[in-house]
Amino acid sequence: MSHRCRRLGVLATAALVLSGPSVTPTAVAAPRPVGGAHGQAVGAGTAVEADPGFAERRRAAQAAGLIDADGRVPGSQRVGLRAWPRDDTGYRVRTRDLAFLGLKWRQVDWWRRYQAPLGTTPQQFKEMSSSLYTALCGACERPQDYDVRLQGSWAFFFSGRHKNFPTEQELAGQPVALERFREWMGSTPPSRRPARRPFQTLYKLGALDEKGKPVGPSDGDLHVSSDVMVTEARKKWDELKNTGKLTADELRTGFIHQKYSFVNRTAVREAFPDLEKWATGWKERLGRPVAPSLFPSSGPPDKSQEGTGVSTHYRDSDWVVAYPPRS
Repeated sequence: MSHRCRRLGVLATAALVLSGPSVTPTAVAAPRPVGGAHGQAVGAGTAVEADPGFAERRRAAQAAGLIDADGRVPGSQRVGLRAWPRDDTGYRVRTRDLAFLGLKWRQVDWWRRYQAPLGTTPQQFKEMSSSLYTALCGACERPQDYDVRLQGSWAFFFSGRHKNFPTEQELAGQPVALERFREWMGSTPPSRRPARRPFQTLYKLGALDEKGKPVGPSDGDLHVSSDVMVTEARKKWDELKNTGKLTADELRTGFIHQKYSFVNRTAVREAFPDLEKWATGWKERLGRPVAPSLFPSSGPPDKSQEGTGVSTHYRDSDWVVAYPPRS
């Protein structure tokens, strides 16, 4: 991105961007079926990616400094402030969106100031962070061995490019969800809607997954990167493998998942029972799954040039969960 664009992005953040230009796409994304299992892609991003109107909206938003090259709004965790939420095509969250999603302006302000991810309060997030590190490493004599980052829509407001905003066609067989969708969007044409799903979209719509079950609340995703933990998980993996306690599917996908690159969840759960208790406890407190995934210290691999281009590899714009200072 040019120096001018970066400067515009900083100015936009400093001014607490609450509004901005909107460029209307000329084409409508083709419908795709709604119905992946909770936590999986629902409406993959290919139709939107091929839409020249959304591409133009993205280019205009990037040129104005409203989103960066990754489609994230400008901001700095170090400064403690970022711009008003937009998706990767530049769609700006509106008051009607907050009302439908059940979010208050105060919650968005906490999100913008890196004080609490969506669905939590600053006090809850402080307790979560502190107790997470206790579960990971106790007294944490070497906190540098652990890198923790928030991922998903609670950290970025919108889901990634692999999760498109639903359409009437996709919801046609779900009358409750369709009615709620129409109440939300009204007469807004598809070209003026979000391209991606905001936090809690399918849950608030009352959408059903492929098995006909209601989609649950959005997960609280965390990525933990630590070679120390991976070494311990590997020992547990070998033990489980030698005693025949791994499923055929787990053996097929491997210790490092072939598709998603995280460490086998069973091995992590068995190697770190305190982390499992932590996740269960916070799921009960927040009313949503809290899902830590383990990676080597190098972090998730860079897959920005593969498939949909969705990658959670380290970025400067990531929300890093800092190690709490000792009292």
